[in-house]
Amino acid sequence: MKRPKVDRSGDHRFAFLSWRPDPADTLWKVPVTVLSGFLGSGKTTVLKHLLSSRPGGRFGLIVNDVGAVNVDAEDLKRNYPEDGETVQMLSELTQGCICCSIGDELADALVYLLEKSHPDHILIESSGAANPRNILQSFYTRNAAGHSLLDVFRISNLITVVDAAHFLKEWRHAEGDRRQKRRIFLNDPRKPYLELIMDQIETCDLMVINKADLLDAADLEAVQGILGDLNPRAAQTVTEQGLCDAAHVLDAHRFELNKTQRSSAIDQRLKLPGTRPVPAATLFPEKPKTHGYGLQTMVYRARHPFRSAEFFKIVRGQIPGVLRAKGFYWTDEYPDQCGILSIAGGVLRADKAGPWYADLVEQGLAALEDMPAFVQVTWEEGVGDRRQELVFIGINLDEAGITARLDAALVAGGLAAR
Repeated sequence: MKRPKVDRSGDHRFAFLSWRPDPADTLWKVPVTVLSGFLGSGKTTVLKHLLSSRPGGRFGLIVNDVGAVNVDAEDLKRNYPEDGETVQMLSELTQGCICCSIGDELADALVYLLEKSHPDHILIESSGAANPRNILQSFYTRNAAGHSLLDVFRISNLITVVDAAHFLKEWRHAEGDRRQKRRIFLNDPRKPYLELIMDQIETCDLMVINKADLLDAADLEAVQGILGDLNPRAAQTVTEQGLCDAAHVLDAHRFELNKTQRSSAIDQRLKLPGTRPVPAATLFPEKPKTHGYGLQTMVYRARHPFRSAEFFKIVRGQIPGVLRAKGFYWTDEYPDQCGILSIAGGVLRADKAGPWYADLVEQGLAALEDMPAFVQVTWEEGVGDRRQELVFIGINLDEAGITARLDAALVAGGLAAR
């Protein structure tokens, strides 16, 4: 029996702004799977195999490209025409990334797909520059009518497709580079490969390790071990030419907000709302079996500010063994500002997140009784939430040496609370 054509009349722009869900749509929430991955990792190829494995699956597709012409979307349209046996409707989002500059359009496109085609499952292929954490914001944001996408959708999996050969090449380059100072990207939207792929690896439920045929067994084992050390919670599936088991990818519901956001080895070590650091076995009861790559993790904490110039000299130089770092810092140059540090191989990003809560209290702009949970867990008398809390990941880390160098960069006696 031929299915009725989908009604595509109307404009999807601003569809989410004042949207109110049909009560019938809230009874069964449509699963959404998000595919992330750097350019050339094979996202579209993986997507095609998933569609081919599920004829009659009634999928809705959203394909994002930062360029004006969405080549992937055009390719999918040729192979999987809308109103066909598999694809009900396809929305193209171009000239921007759904995790930042055109994030609102993702919500509009999802509402439009739901109301016009009622798919059984929606697959989102994000741009190569997308950060999965930012995509999540579209689902949790409420519109003018007080509704969020989660009223009618459920996130099934955040999937990251990794080009195994390219990843290993870049990782080993960063690992072997001991001479060059890290490039600094401050308030710069550009993200080099290793920094961007770290975001995608550290926030996912499943890693599709693609192009495995381009590596020998030892190198493939190394890639699996590195990825498993960076994100112990995420499941892994190894593929060649994007050919993967649709049941394994689509049928398992892996996404859980708190666990997915804390799935990386680094985020597990940072203090989060209402928590204290807990054993990995508690966070990751179903840790996947990987051979491991011997990555070490160390945490540096202090309650005095750094002398800014000395701190940046240390972190910009190649700290032996450190390949990844992330966390919060406090300096004498901007003592009222919470700094956020990120190191990915040869890239250093050090941005300001805004004032410390302690400064807001001291200026009369916030009250102690209104202190958020994520501030309470870090609060100490005299300094408030001001702190150094940096997590380093690497190979053969000299923890004592790194700690000594950072200690030497601290302001003697710290800054007294104003």
